[in-house]
Amino acid sequence: MTSQEAKPAIEAIWNRVTERLKIELGPKFQYWVSPLRVLSAEGDRVVIACPSRFDRDKVVESHGERIANLICEFGPEFVHVDFVVDSRPRAVQPQAAVSARATTIDSLGAAPLEPTLVQGSIPLNKGHTFDTFVTGKSNQIAFNEAKRTAESDTPIHNPLFLYGGTGLGKSHLMHAIAWRKLQRNPNLRVMFVTAETFMRLFVTALKANDTMTFKNLVRNVDLLLVDDLHFVLGKEATQEELLAAFDWLSDNQKQIVVSADRSPSLFEGLSERARSRLLKGASIEIQPTDFELRLAILEAKARQISRERQGNFTLNTQAAHFMAQRINSNTRELEGALNRVVMQSEGNKPITIENLNVWLADFLRSYDRRVTIDEIKKKVAEHYGLKTADLESPNRSRSIVRPRQIAMFLGRLLTPRSYPEIGRRFGNRDHTTVMHAVETIQRLTGMDPAFADEVEQLRLSIRNWPVDASSGNLRPGVSTEGEQAQSQS
Repeated sequence: MTSQEAKPAIEAIWNRVTERLKIELGPKFQYWVSPLRVLSAEGDRVVIACPSRFDRDKVVESHGERIANLICEFGPEFVHVDFVVDSRPRAVQPQAAVSARATTIDSLGAAPLEPTLVQGSIPLNKGHTFDTFVTGKSNQIAFNEAKRTAESDTPIHNPLFLYGGTGLGKSHLMHAIAWRKLQRNPNLRVMFVTAETFMRLFVTALKANDTMTFKNLVRNVDLLLVDDLHFVLGKEATQEELLAAFDWLSDNQKQIVVSADRSPSLFEGLSERARSRLLKGASIEIQPTDFELRLAILEAKARQISRERQGNFTLNTQAAHFMAQRINSNTRELEGALNRVVMQSEGNKPITIENLNVWLADFLRSYDRRVTIDEIKKKVAEHYGLKTADLESPNRSRSIVRPRQIAMFLGRLLTPRSYPEIGRRFGNRDHTTVMHAVETIQRLTGMDPAFADEVEQLRLSIRNWPVDASSGNLRPGVSTEGEQAQSQS
């Protein structure tokens, strides 16, 4: 294949590759894949251009093999994929080197369509606005303060410091602040970088003996957002330069927004001056999500996907509950799991619990300890002051029926047992009884937050039950003989 013939083919292939990677990588796509471009395609070889040596090394290490595999999957004629450094700017509309002008603003008040941030900035994610941020008890304060910051002409808190674990929404709020600020003033000079990128830009300036240009770049902004500050802890020169920029911007009433995985008070090896500088504004923790918030996030994301696909996707209640219960570390993984379900369900494949266990096996594996029906019955009985025999008995009193239904629901949620298998473990009940129990608990948790919290606490206590040989608790991955026999029957 000649270079001329390969050009339209590789462009179509690259579009398919990037669409797939947007789903798989989530926010990381903007950082590492979006800046890449196809430099050439000739014969069986494709050359991908990276903007710098740092970017090339990072991309090759983290995503190179996946990118190469996807290119070969969509274009079998291309066998070899090379990554090279090409620092020439991409073809874009002419603009000043340090610019922060946004183009058209939607008349309904949507985010700017194509903002131009200060050189070196992260591209803004169009999906990360205040309107798309789902709030709950764990993130409501952070959301409120981020919105106040975005809608104020002068700094309220400086810096606004957001901290919490991975995938809880810190970056989403930072993107939302930038969008809202630019919506209110399209000419605002905005710089949005990760701490790692800030360090890279600073080191590059040092090597070029041109730190003054870098200082002017950073200090000539109206809004500075620095994501993942913890990545530069211990990098003394970078820390000093960043804090000097903070001092300058703060003194000149320019807004600073920072995020990290923990509070500045817990940073190790940080001078008291630096710690005091970071704590001067407002430090707000975004806590881990609870079941209700995870469920709300899933439902909101599913509605968005349904709109984009013109109603050609529906996440049923049972599947949403299953995912919100089982994938509980962070929302980024939850959204990634939903994207996987969307892809796997194409072609009208049913979204059942059985299929979810297969499609999301890698997501679920990190959370799974082999829970048994016996463990569930014992924990639920203890919680409600019953005997395990009560849950297996024909007794229909309310004080026993509800705990029995909860135990059946947890059995379906936390084990791979089928409805008939669970029914047999609860006094040889019919599988329709188990189905009714699962549906009842799902309905009640959706209606009653207190009841939902009670079931969630039970789930967590079973999932995190310590192994104690003397008490008869089971080792992870080991079933009782009775349960093995039941599963084989």
